[in-house]
Amino acid sequence: MPLIHIHLREGKSQKYIQAVSDGIHKALISAWKIPKTDRFQMVSEHKFFHFNKEIWGVKRSDDVIVIYITSIKRSQAMKKALYQELVKILGKNPKVRKEDVFVSIVTVKKEDWSFGNGIAQLLDAKQKP
Repeated sequence: MPLIHIHLREGKSQKYIQAVSDGIHKALISAWKIPKTDRFQMVSEHKFFHFNKEIWGVKRSDDVIVIYITSIKRSQAMKKALYQELVKILGKNPKVRKEDVFVSIVTVKKEDWSFGNGIAQLLDAKQKP
């Protein structure tokens, strides 16, 4: 049940945006073993990003993709696996440079989610997706 915010440079084609969205979902399925139906994504396009282009040994371009993930707790190993899957999958299609995949994961507790109906579904074992 990760909630994904995808931030892209304005002007990308619908095909490119769909490939990014699909690639992120595939990476989450592979690295975190989420169900295929667990897809909650929002895409925003921006005219301008003000990101340092050379920090931590990464030389990013103006085509940086920012992936902001809100999720329940995941292990360090799962997070590292996701980072690797993202650059592998997005590198193939739509050919995003690994330096241009910027990820931030915010961890929240199960009680911080309601998928509707005024219920905290993750706290009730009887609730099924």
